[in-house]
Amino acid sequence: MLRSIDTEKCIGCGSCFKSCSFDVYRLNTHQEKASPCSAICPVGTDMRSYMHLLQQGRHFDAAKELLQYNPMPLLTCRVCPHYCEKACTRAKIDASVNIPAMEDYLGHWIIEHEPSVPEISRAGKIAVIGSGAAGLSAAYFMRMHGCSVVVYEKEEKLGGQLCDKVSSEILSAQIEWFKRCGIEFVTGTAVGDNEALTIQKLREDYVKAVIIATGKDTAGNFKSVIDVADNKIDADAVSLATRTNGIFAAGAVHGASHDPAHEVCDGREAAFSAYRFLNGWDLLESRPVKKREIATMPVEKLFRYNQELPIGTLPASPRNEAAPNTIYDYETMILEANRCVTCGAKAEAAYKNDCMTCYFCEIACPVNAIIVDPIKEKQPRTIEFEREGV
Repeated sequence: MLRSIDTEKCIGCGSCFKSCSFDVYRLNTHQEKASPCSAICPVGTDMRSYMHLLQQGRHFDAAKELLQYNPMPLLTCRVCPHYCEKACTRAKIDASVNIPAMEDYLGHWIIEHEPSVPEISRAGKIAVIGSGAAGLSAAYFMRMHGCSVVVYEKEEKLGGQLCDKVSSEILSAQIEWFKRCGIEFVTGTAVGDNEALTIQKLREDYVKAVIIATGKDTAGNFKSVIDVADNKIDADAVSLATRTNGIFAAGAVHGASHDPAHEVCDGREAAFSAYRFLNGWDLLESRPVKKREIATMPVEKLFRYNQELPIGTLPASPRNEAAPNTIYDYETMILEANRCVTCGAKAEAAYKNDCMTCYFCEIACPVNAIIVDPIKEKQPRTIEFEREGV
């Protein structure tokens, strides 16, 4: 039987999980140290967590994990520069994990299933101005906080700059999913100082908070209620709050990056602040930590492979590509998910009594963190052959 796991030595590579024939192991992926891919991701997505869940075929849980950070992986996987792949530990050996294809797979799964959203629990509405990446992100996270959300878009078509970056079919499918989340969209309606609909009028119509996410060079449309400098909304760098209570900025309108991944993060941060404002809480308190220490992996140990002992550590494994305009099938997804080495997780013996003392995990562990009890093989023979009359 498994005797112990040295959690100080454990690097969370998943070799034990992948080599165990009796499904004894699981990984605790929620750790203080971030995986390299997560640390460099503008959205802060916890790749190792949803990858480990997909290694087990747990789509619902993997989707739930991903949606905590990014509500539109179907879009960002097509337009993000994929910083995560550049930092991937696997890239140092053969090729990075195909994270865009994995998020495309999971993004399709998400929109094909009904969203899990809370009941509306607050009076009044939240107004989001702009339906680009920042606006859509802010609207989703406010809806997940139990708020009634209305998105105003001056154009007849939703999506902002995303309209030029992804196909209309994919964008429409994603927006339809947001509508199923209970988010209301109003198109062909500009909001601003010189428009028929102003922020003042929104506030008069039971709007409790406003998130401005209208994009680059549009800050001047709101001078009557917020401070503008160099055509950018003057907002707090952390909370994204303006000088006017209940008005927040997200995305390029306050000078942030126009990259969609950065905008998704900005929308989430603005929603976090807006929700705290609604509750009368300090906007800077209890915010999730953005910069964390990065888990480093001993690559020189991790990928040693002995052809005569295939249960050793991880072999080189080819990256799985998806054909143009297609997504992974289930089998390919599992293959690619298992290429992830879940950097910095910690192994746990979830089903310790199922251990059959095959020693595969102990042999596979690249840092000698696992000890299997050698007595278990002898004990049955002792019982069987040392009884009287046998």
